[in-house]
Order: sequence, then structure tokens, then C-alpha cells
Amino acid sequence: MKKMLLLSLALGLAGTASLSAGTVEVFLTGSTAFRANVYNACLKCFNTTPTVYYGDAAHGGDANNNSKTAAWVMIGNPLGTMTNLYTPGTVAGTTLKIHGLFTGSVQGLATVEQSTPLSFPDNGSGSSGTTATSYVTNIPTIGFSDCESPSTPYNVANISGYAEETVAIQPFIWCISVSDVTKTNIANISTEQAFYGIPNGLLPLSAWTGRATDASVNVYFAERTKDSGTRRVETACANYSFNDQVGIYIWDATNKFWYLPTSGAVVAKGGAGAGIVGPAGLNNANTNWGYGYVGGGDVRTALADATNANVSVGILSFADAQSFGGSTSNWSQTISYNGIWPTTAGAGIRGNTVTNDFSPIKNGYYPLWAEETIVYSTAQSTLTFTGGSKITDSQLGNGTTPGTFLGVFNAHNQASPVAGSIDNEIFISQSTGGVGYPATEIRLGDMKCNRSTVGGIISPY
Repeated sequence: MKKMLLLSLALGLAGTASLSAGTVEVFLTGSTAFRANVYNACLKCFNTTPTVYYGDAAHGGDANNNSKTAAWVMIGNPLGTMTNLYTPGTVAGTTLKIHGLFTGSVQGLATVEQSTPLSFPDNGSGSSGTTATSYVTNIPTIGFSDCESPSTPYNVANISGYAEETVAIQPFIWCISVSDVTKTNIANISTEQAFYGIPNGLLPLSAWTGRATDASVNVYFAERTKDSGTRRVETACANYSFNDQVGIYIWDATNKFWYLPTSGAVVAKGGAGAGIVGPAGLNNANTNWGYGYVGGGDVRTALADATNANVSVGILSFADAQSFGGSTSNWSQTISYNGIWPTTAGAGIRGNTVTNDFSPIKNGYYPLWAEETIVYSTAQSTLTFTGGSKITDSQLGNGTTPGTFLGVFNAHNQASPVAGSIDNEIFISQSTGGVGYPATEIRLGDMKCNRSTVGGIISPY
């Protein structure tokens, strides 16, 4: 879900907090579908529970004030394993501040690589868990993406001084709307159906039923805006490039029909010809990415309208597809892709409450997945910070350098997951009662196959 802003130059909205010399700050942005894992891992990057403040509605926040919220800041002392972050002689006074503002995958890539300032939550005056009262404008340190950068116009390989690391595997699934018509007739979508449906924005129901009488009934594709990593994975798996045509229809939540947008108006739910459903972002930044649904939650809301006229399908991250309303609705609207299901439960994934066994993905049978990656500058000293404390290259490090932020945060140790790492959070989510259970992502070390490009051929290790 992308309840976001993006690429905002709103310097006037930012506040700068007073910081000590022992403060290290990290600014995170990018993928909204992956943000819960990031949030949970960040909580464990501190030696004690950090103080957390959340963004207000004007800065990417929402009413949740939890891991689903896209804007927050965590403040505390860093883990002792992050030795490079400590100021010599002032260990007790070292402070780590992790700022989060999740705008979307492609937005995240662009923002980091173009050094675009964003307005992050910075501090608060109330107790932990309340809304931030000050904001700081700065360029993001790390951008998360559900699709690797070479599949977008922001290929890190073409930009000097930047690196890209793989974090985890992000599964995606096709879902049907909850109307009776689609439940009766659609249980699968094929690559061929997606290949036709994506550029046209629809398919006749007869493509599934074979009945001539269904040729006049359209099955609409609920599509995201162009900055969506989820949309990029969908189009890549159907053999389309980033700039290929995607047909956009919007569900009119009031008058109950799908329509072609006629204006760039932004609405919370579809209607009146509006082209963008979801938050506009600061300075209407989300309007820069064309028509469509801003976030996975917006797509899910459209598919969840049970009106019989709503015959539609859409692709969602595993986390976004988990609930269509109700505590027992886990993945209730999932359909197979090319006759293959993403977990060993098969069609039993609908309503599943036990652990998700992703063996079909791990073993290379189910293709609708991508590598979650991060991009960051390897020359932090050359970047211009407008607020906060600049993290150094030796403090940021990389995923294979112990003692650094990334050396913990993006550590991969199959036998003994590192506390404070995203790997560890996925590991925890695989066990009953664990945070994030049932798991919605896969650790890299659990994969028995890989692919060189998004949507490309899957090969065994």
C-alpha cells in the first residue's frame, strides 16, 4: 500500500531538531509493500525499546500509528553490534535516529539517486507512540524497491557512486473482486490473459468461461500508478517494459461502474472521472506518475466492493492481499497464476491462518515474485544535507561489513539470523506467535532458485 507522498521539495514544512555530536541519523524511503518488515527490524536496531513518533496526515502518516504507518522516526541508543556508529569515548551518549517515509518503490529509487529532499518526522513532544511535532527535510539515505533498479529508468549501474543490495524475496498474487460473478467463474489467470489485459485494461469474461454470452461482460484490471514496484513486477512477468502501455480503469465507488479517467483529479475512492485514487502526496507529487491506484490498499478497496457489476482482478503484494475485511479473510480472494499457487496450501490459501509454506516460489514453480532491494550512496560525504546529522560511509557500510548500520540491518546469516536485521524479522514471522505471522516474505537463503532480471527466466542455484 502506498499511502504516500514522494519527491517533495517542501523545505518550508521541515523543522530541524537540535542534535548532539554523538547522533547518527538514517533516512529510509521507498517500498510501501515492504514497510512492515522494515519497521519491525528497525525497532530492534536499538539496545532498548526506542521512542517512536509518527507522521501526521500531511506528512505521510495515518491513524494506525504502527508498522502499517508510512512515516515515523525512532530514537534511542544503537545496538552494541553497530560498533561503527559509536563516537569514541562517548558510547553512552551516542544516539541513533531512524526516519521512515515510504513513498513507493520507483519513487524510492528516484529520490535516492537524484538526492531529492523529503520531509521526515523528526521528534515529538508527547510520549512514545504519539504524533511527531517536528519534521526535518533531508535526502534519503536508503531506498527500498520491490523491483530491481535495472527494470526501471533508475538503474544504479548507470550512476556512479551508488550501490544496490538484495534484501529478501517479495511474493505477489493475483486477486479477484468479491462479486459473485468472479467467484463463480475466475480461479486462475494466465500469462497470456495478463499479456492481453494489461495494455487494454480489461478482458471479456468469455476468456475464462468460453461462453459467447460472456463476451459482453468485461473483467477489469485494477492497476497502480507508474511508480509502483508491484505494477512493474506485474508488467515484467507479462513481458512488458517499464514504459509499455498499461490500460487504466477506475471503479466508481458511488455509481458502481468502471470508467476510463478523464482528469488528473485525486480522490480517496473512484468517481467523477478522477484519474488517481489515493493520497496526492505533498505538492500533489503522486500525480506525477499517471493515472491509477496509488497503493495496494486502494486496489484492495476497489476489489472488495461486492457490487455484481464489479468484475475485476488486480495484483497485490502478499501483505496487502492478506485481508479484504474481517479477521478470517486471509488471502480470501487469491487466484492461481498459470495454474500454480504461491504456497503449498494451493486453493487452501484462502482463509489460511497457519504458516505460509512458500515452496512453490522457493523451488522455482511460481514466477510472480521479485527481489526486494535497497539502493544507497557509497559516497555519503559528497551529499548535501539540509537538516539532521550526516551518516558517514564507515557508519553506513554495506550488508557484509560487521559493525556498520547495513552490516546489521541487511545481514544474512541462515543459521543464526542477526538481531536488528530484516532477515531476522522474516524468520520470526515464520513461527506461530511471531511478529508478522504468517510470513509474507521469503529470506534469500531459503531460495533454491533465482532470476537475473525482474520477470525473467527462473534458474535453479
